[in-house]
Amino acid sequence: MTPPAAAKTESRKVLVVDDDDAFRVAIVRVLQEEGFTIVEATDGADGLEKATRQNPDLIVSDVFMPNMNGFMMVEELQKDKRTSGIPIIMMTGAAQGAGAWSSDASIQYIEKPFSLDSLLETVRKVLKS
Repeated sequence: MTPPAAAKTESRKVLVVDDDDAFRVAIVRVLQEEGFTIVEATDGADGLEKATRQNPDLIVSDVFMPNMNGFMMVEELQKDKRTSGIPIIMMTGAAQGAGAWSSDASIQYIEKPFSLDSLLETVRKVLKS
């Protein structure tokens, strides 16, 4: 018997990294409504630490943040065997200008502004849920 979709995602853990509290809360809310377990971080340094401790199934991160930006966080995550295989979705309004679209095939980019439905579709695609 196949469990319902919400039950499938229930054990899936997503780390959401964004310094914009209102934006992060909106993302967290929509992912929680879909049954994902959420871990929150407010910048790249916090995200790096939580990714190492929490071992999420996916990281959804902003690019431009204080302390450590998203690209720097990803670089550090990829150096660590414990976190190098975690899929990542980067949210940014400047990805094309930064040359990010072709930088790493394991990273998905979603360009701001985007709808929460679009983000959820990307999350499902990455996690194949």
